Amino acid sequence: MKYQSTQFVIKTSKQCNLRCQYCYEFSELHKSDVMTMVQIESMYRHIESYYRSLEIPVAIHFIWHGGEPLLISPQFYWEALDLQAKIFASNHYQITNGVQTNLTVLDDERLLLLAEGFDRVGVSVDIFGDLRVYENGRDSQARVLANMDRLREAEIPFGCITVLSKKNINNVEQIYQFYRKLGLSARLLPLHQTSNQGQNSGIEIDPHSVLKAFQTIFDLWLADEEFVWIVPVIEMVTEVLNFYDPNVACDFYDKREWEGINLVNITGDLYGYADAYEIDLSYGNIFTTPLGELFEGKKHQQSILAAEQRLEQTCVNCKFFGACCGYPIAENGYEYNELDPDGAIRCIVHKGMLQYIEYRLIEEGIINGGIVDLQRLRVTQVDREVQHV
Repeated sequence: MKYQSTQFVIKTSKQCNLRCQYCYEFSELHKSDVMTMVQIESMYRHIESYYRSLEIPVAIHFIWHGGEPLLISPQFYWEALDLQAKIFASNHYQITNGVQTNLTVLDDERLLLLAEGFDRVGVSVDIFGDLRVYENGRDSQARVLANMDRLREAEIPFGCITVLSKKNINNVEQIYQFYRKLGLSARLLPLHQTSNQGQNSGIEIDPHSVLKAFQTIFDLWLADEEFVWIVPVIEMVTEVLNFYDPNVACDFYDKREWEGINLVNITGDLYGYADAYEIDLSYGNIFTTPLGELFEGKKHQQSILAAEQRLEQTCVNCKFFGACCGYPIAENGYEYNELDPDGAIRCIVHKGMLQYIEYRLIEEGIINGGIVDLQRLRVTQVDREVQHV
């Protein structure tokens, strides 16, 4: 059975024991409020009712987020997962749960939760830069690395997210080698520009620096005898391969047809990825309003039109459009790119990487006359599918 996939990123609480300079939640990290089980049940029922009405099998991935989600008692999550299992009992759904944690808090109770409660564990660690600090300014990395060892000893699979900033972007080769040595998958996430004026002062990066860093990662990957799973570079390799494969159908992002990532703030306000936590752009409140009504509402329709306009301005004339579905521009276009004089987005990072990957594969003879030598690329290890950390 083929399932249509969607994600719900759940902000259970904003409270965090770290004060990372680049955090877009920085001004709210002191707040100790936590979603109630009544609110979670209402959210579940609104989600379940909507996807049941579509009469297609749906894979729903819940990602429990913060703040730092593991500051909350594990009992909270056991109750939430038990409630979830009852509400989504139909085989109409394939339900998975992940958690994104700074991994500074890990006792036996939480270790059991990560082992048996969650299907995926993501760990935030930057390797270099000294920006992931406690409230007193003390660096958290030694604790995180020790707790990563505990996860490995307990045979709990996990992946990592590393935020790229001016503090570590020149260390991408060492970051690559770190994940290679440990055999871990990772996502490199360029610094998110916060709305708090001056917060990112001194650590900002521009899209051309991000492009250069990703190019370095690709060159390391291409030359390596080991297979290292680094997102988004692997996603981009897959897109170039799809461009050259006549058997792969074109894929165009259609927000009107399907919402793949949904963000739920602690207040219950629902957002698309591009509109995250800008209250004026919220679709409405999923605690109080059925999901179908939110998707049919004015704010969601405005978000759809904005995404379509970005695709029309930037993507339709790109030769890779269809191999790249356009999502990086539709939902994240302003983040790592530039605007031209007419206000359209110049796709610096993603398009630049697709061009670079194509150039390097041709240079190495892996692409020759439009034919890809998959064995030389070790594509059997890629499996032509993207895994998400």
